[in-house]
Amino acid sequence: MRKLKITELNRVSKEEFKKIDKLPLVVVLDEVRSLYNVGSVFRSSDAFAVSAVYLCGITAVPPNAEIHKTALGAEESVDWKYFKRTQDAVNELKAMSYEVLAIEQVEHSTMLQNISLDPQKKYAIILGNEVKGVQQEVVDMCDGCIEIPQFGTKHSLNVSVTAGILIWEFARILKIGS
Repeated sequence: MRKLKITELNRVSKEEFKKIDKLPLVVVLDEVRSLYNVGSVFRSSDAFAVSAVYLCGITAVPPNAEIHKTALGAEESVDWKYFKRTQDAVNELKAMSYEVLAIEQVEHSTMLQNISLDPQKKYAIILGNEVKGVQQEVVDMCDGCIEIPQFGTKHSLNVSVTAGILIWEFARILKIGS
């Protein structure tokens, strides 16, 4: 097997990216403090053509050198919006007919492998602070919660890893059709 050269990867330009059909998914970052995590979420969002990233509360916004270090320019291709309060982002998404889901360990959460997504709907997933998770007030506003099953001694994943897993699963179901 021969590794492909970057010129063989059929990458689209930033201008072309803005015009392509997007995954009907908005990723919401609720009080995420690590700029590297923010950048990584932008990069995963670009890879799977996520509609937008909403940055809330203390979450840093572009332009920022630390975000750029992990985003590698994806902060320029992916649409984003800042909200002082995550609750305002949720209200806006609901007003635009998004189904809003927190990624959190809660009573009666839906395990990731059991999610059922409708290709005719739009979705938003909320990922929380690295220590405290999604704010309870935000969880209370959501239409449901998704949990990633874990089997080791740790029952938490890095927020950017979680985002990558969730974005892929939404893309797999809604775009690839599996």
